[in-house]
Amino acid sequence: MPRMNAVPMPAAVAAVLLLVGPLPAAASWWCGENGVIRFSFAEGDSLQPVLHAEPDENGLLRVDLWVWLTDVEPMARNGEAVLAVGGFELELVVEGAEAFVSGKEYPGEGINVAQDQWGCIMGLNPNPRLKEGRALLVKYELLFQGRPADVRFSMRPEGIISCGTVEGCPGSGTRALWIGPDEADMFSEIFGAGCVPAWLNPTGEPDLTPERGGSGWREVGRFEPREERSLR
Repeated sequence: MPRMNAVPMPAAVAAVLLLVGPLPAAASWWCGENGVIRFSFAEGDSLQPVLHAEPDENGLLRVDLWVWLTDVEPMARNGEAVLAVGGFELELVVEGAEAFVSGKEYPGEGINVAQDQWGCIMGLNPNPRLKEGRALLVKYELLFQGRPADVRFSMRPEGIISCGTVEGCPGSGTRALWIGPDEADMFSEIFGAGCVPAWLNPTGEPDLTPERGGSGWREVGRFEPREERSLR
């Protein structure tokens, strides 16, 4: 069976084509959930999932929301470690107030083929490296009117349309998808990720309970755990 990187096209484009599912389902493999989507209202790797903020003089509240893949456990297949993210698919959900997406920024070049402003179906070039099990995926630039309270940010599981094209993914309850790096010939390896919500102007103690699916990568068994010192 041909591998994705045998196709003569840029790596980012190949990743997008895999995620939107133009190939037969047998061309990709469900590897289970490894990692969690976390949000931050601050730039940098010190994640801040709660923000208290006021509108500007025009009554508008502008919010930058960084979306990270974190908590990826070290793993390998056939001795090849997963060291980067080749692409990802997710859909942001904002509950508690009406919001508008005024822009998005990515850590590399890519093509977003999602059909609306809330979604991302992306291949990234260069592939974001996993550093201590985390990689930045996208920054949303959001706009609210007034000072909304108890606004909750999360991922929409049914928003990952490619899940239906990969045997083993449907019904798993995973919140997002990501694929392995092109440098390790892992475009066809599909991983899931859970999600930890974030909050804007909560009026009480915000619920930061992780939301996870029911299909872990260790149980699926396509990849095996590796020690950090075994990096290739």
